Amino acid sequence: MDLDALNAAFALPNVLRFVEGQGGLTLIEIDNGPAQATLTTHGAQVLSYRPTEARDDLLFVSECAYFASDQEIKGGVPICWPWFGRDPAEPERIIHGFARLRDWSVLACEMRPDGAIWVRFGLGDDESTHALWPHYFNLWVEVTVGSTLSVSLTTRNAGDEPFTITQGLHAYFKIGDPAQTHVLGLDGCRYLDKAADAPPDAAGVQSGSLGLEAEVNRIYESVPQCLTIEDKALSRRIRIESHNSHTCVVWNPWIAGSRSMPDLDDEDYRRFVCVETVNAASEVIRVAPRQEVRIGAEYRLESL
Repeated sequence: MDLDALNAAFALPNVLRFVEGQGGLTLIEIDNGPAQATLTTHGAQVLSYRPTEARDDLLFVSECAYFASDQEIKGGVPICWPWFGRDPAEPERIIHGFARLRDWSVLACEMRPDGAIWVRFGLGDDESTHALWPHYFNLWVEVTVGSTLSVSLTTRNAGDEPFTITQGLHAYFKIGDPAQTHVLGLDGCRYLDKAADAPPDAAGVQSGSLGLEAEVNRIYESVPQCLTIEDKALSRRIRIESHNSHTCVVWNPWIAGSRSMPDLDDEDYRRFVCVETVNAASEVIRVAPRQEVRIGAEYRLESL
């Protein structure tokens, strides 16, 4: 659908509208009183969320990010599916799957009784997805913008054979200073260390809070439902409540990593940390024919 058709079908006067963004991508701009947010149909991705009383955005998007129909957007909340990280069957294929590179359909936009805005996106299989992954599926992403931000991903197996997936909500959170930022709630959790300088199969157990003093690329297992990012530079906490996920990835590329990625500024490692709600590593999800599975997270900002 073009912008005129989308606005005719789904716009909410003075609250939600569809506009053209960088690279010709379709954006959804929301300003509903409790918060302002920007979403895009490209990857069904949330790009921005700021409660009205907050000074800074919850999310980070790099100024060097690509905005193009064939590229992933570095920032916001990318959808990783049907594999998280490298495809175990074919490791040379694109990292984190193809869902974040697709143009999703808008299925519904509604205002809830509490003033929150609910947007539902949909994606189905076709010949191009079968060339990458030979399964029949329906996907739905639901985003709720209110005093908190909620994102969920539902997978339905539309075929006659079971399949397995790994998946994730690859959230990029804005921070003020890595030296003043800690991730709380992981104490005692075992992790797999995927940092560039880590030896193969490196692992450990988290002791206390996790600081950002070097590259971090860890897959934490058996994590609690609720985690917190404490950011003293921005005088805030970010509460992350995950659903149907017992695995969490924490990532900051640090200096060398930022410099190696053309869609990150050299200094971007100072500006974000990813704390990702995932099903990955040993948490592989089997989806039976006609079965639906869901993963989700709710994000809340609090002042320190």
